Amino acid sequence: MIITFIGNCQALTLCYYFQELFINTNYTTNWLLYGDEFKPHLGNWCDKCNNKIINYHESIENIKICDIIIYQEIDINKSSFSNTTFLQETKKDTCRLIKIPSIHFDYNHYNMSLRQLQRREKLNNTDIKVSELFEKFKKYNLMLTPNHPKTSLFLEIVKEICLLLNIDFFTKAQCMIFLKNSNFMGLP
Repeated sequence: MIITFIGNCQALTLCYYFQELFINTNYTTNWLLYGDEFKPHLGNWCDKCNNKIINYHESIENIKICDIIIYQEIDINKSSFSNTTFLQETKKDTCRLIKIPSIHFDYNHYNMSLRQLQRREKLNNTDIKVSELFEKFKKYNLMLTPNHPKTSLFLEIVKEICLLLNIDFFTKAQCMIFLKNSNFMGLP
């Protein structure tokens, strides 16, 4: 089974967690660079994630053979392939698409950030509603910065994706290893 993530640093981080989830399995988990504008953001922090595909043509070939694509809807001016229209036209018939939001959340403007996230999720028709996680865990700060979630939020998103795919999530002991560091991935 080939699972591919397409999107920003959040998608790359989710890809890493799925690679950890599928250690010692026959799953292949990749992350595709959605466009050249993101290249300057790649650094040592993303070295934990394996199978990063940076080349455009390799990305397109990967999309054609995937079984599951988990992606963020990215403006066509920034990415020619991280959008529903292209993916529907290019993927194999049996490939499942799961759309996740790009998370921007400012705790200094909690209510406004929540409404904006809900609006983006509705506009983009995302399969994962991260806004519901912010509401569920309202008493906790789930963000390192307005653009970078804490480990706990990433794990909750992984859990939601696992529920959609009907696959097992990490054990409690595995989660505790990750949760020892609120920035396990080392996002800048």
